[in-house]
Amino acid sequence: MGTEAVSAQASLAENGVHPPAQESAAWTGHYYLQGVMETGSELLLQADGHFQWYLVVGALDLFAEGRWEAKDGNVVLTAVPSKDVPQPAFETMTLRQEDGRLLPGEPLGRGAYVRPERGGD
Repeated sequence: MGTEAVSAQASLAENGVHPPAQESAAWTGHYYLQGVMETGSELLLQADGHFQWYLVVGALDLFAEGRWEAKDGNVVLTAVPSKDVPQPAFETMTLRQEDGRLLPGEPLGRGAYVRPERGGD
């Protein structure tokens, strides 16, 4: 095996088996849902292609985690059952990218996930 192949394998090992495409890198970060009354929700898009999500409305708490990718102007979340979240709230959720925000489609359909302002007042 050549040094280029070993180097490529080492790079994949550092970043996970399926690191997100370069398009995805711009969307990594911590997002908060805005524009939906009496609802709390956060989304964490990790650089290794994993996500964590929750939504709280009154006494209803929903959770999901799994893999994400940027695709055709959208961020696509694909939930995977895990030890911490054995029954994810959804199988797939598509968020439309618009002006640095992520706009939910179904099942939410309202509001926008935004990153907190950095370095501002």
